[in-house]
Amino acid sequence: MTGSGADFDPGIEASAGVWPQRPDLWSYSSLKEVEACPRRWMLTRAQYPDLWSRSGYPMMPVIAAVFGDVVHSSLEAILKALVAAGCESTRVAGAAHVLRELGGITAVVEHALKDRLARLVGNPRLNRDRGRRVGRELSDRVPEARAQVQAYLSRIVLPAGSQPKRAANPDGGNTCSRSCPQRRPVGTGSHPEITLTADEVRLTGRVDLLTVADDVVRITDYKTGVEDPGHLDQLHTYALLWDLDRAVNPSGRKVTDLMAAYPSREVSIPGPGEEELRVLQQSFETRIAAADAEVAAPMPAAVTREDTCGFCQVRQLCAEYWEQIVPGPDSVPPGDWFDYQGIVGQRNGVRSWWMMSSRTGGRELLLRTPLPATELTSGSQIRVLGIRLDDDPEVEALVGAMSASSEVFVLNDRR
Repeated sequence: MTGSGADFDPGIEASAGVWPQRPDLWSYSSLKEVEACPRRWMLTRAQYPDLWSRSGYPMMPVIAAVFGDVVHSSLEAILKALVAAGCESTRVAGAAHVLRELGGITAVVEHALKDRLARLVGNPRLNRDRGRRVGRELSDRVPEARAQVQAYLSRIVLPAGSQPKRAANPDGGNTCSRSCPQRRPVGTGSHPEITLTADEVRLTGRVDLLTVADDVVRITDYKTGVEDPGHLDQLHTYALLWDLDRAVNPSGRKVTDLMAAYPSREVSIPGPGEEELRVLQQSFETRIAAADAEVAAPMPAAVTREDTCGFCQVRQLCAEYWEQIVPGPDSVPPGDWFDYQGIVGQRNGVRSWWMMSSRTGGRELLLRTPLPATELTSGSQIRVLGIRLDDDPEVEALVGAMSASSEVFVLNDRR
């Protein structure tokens, strides 16, 4: 990666960071993300040394996303084992032996889930109770994940083929690109999890399954969510990468078929032609130049939208969100959930605090906490994610109730 890596401070305690550097290679998803909101892309990938030692901002686990990762990882592990054993599908004789060697589909799913949950350990935003709830909810969905993996496997056909030897250059090296020197030409057969890279465009992607036969080159992408037109756009991106990647596709063969595979069906479209590929290439060159400019800016732009900002995992760090999107509590209907910024006033009881307006300094909200042990500091300014506005006739004031999932962030003195 290249770039300045400048320091920044969003005004939240323990959240001073270092901006990420410009990536050497962009992917379809990273381009979509930076185009949607450059500020979010940068805040998500920055370094936060006072918060934790890992890269990026700690994310709260989204059950649907983790579930999708578990299904995808399980399918990847089984596909690789089937290909290695030369099995063309789960219906051939040797497939049963492969699955037994893996311990069965349920064991593969449970292993993938264990791996995903292990990655959550040490997340400063995930306390023990919430971590347990996430683990229980995902464990309860293991049978569903197993059924999805089975559904995919029941429809998969994996043409057999020989594994190509590493191609050599006259100088004794290999023909792989500078960005991934271990990649090599693929031959006839099925190839799970193939990385494709177009160095001249600075674009890369990882294909779930590449199938190469005498008259067919098919790219399959497995999707665990609902159907979306963007999935076909992503497949076209993979077709472009295959076309431009001379390390993996030295003969320049064209993709013939693109397939988005969902739990219950597949959606297939023909591969793009030469003219369409060149238009797509030019589009990516333009988009990548624009993305480079966005991440090089001293302060990346924040794209604020009411329909998306509320789901942003780094909105607590974005001043524009709190200034432009967050509603005042007096405009929130009873029973609705909202985010709130205010000054902690006096304690009202073992589980409630008076909150003062950041604008006027007057009493604005009675904030009820989920546990008596929840401690706030009078006079500190805080941002709270996830408050429910309660209608309490016994209180002559607005009442906001935190839940066990609510998060409190303290603004530092520089705010």
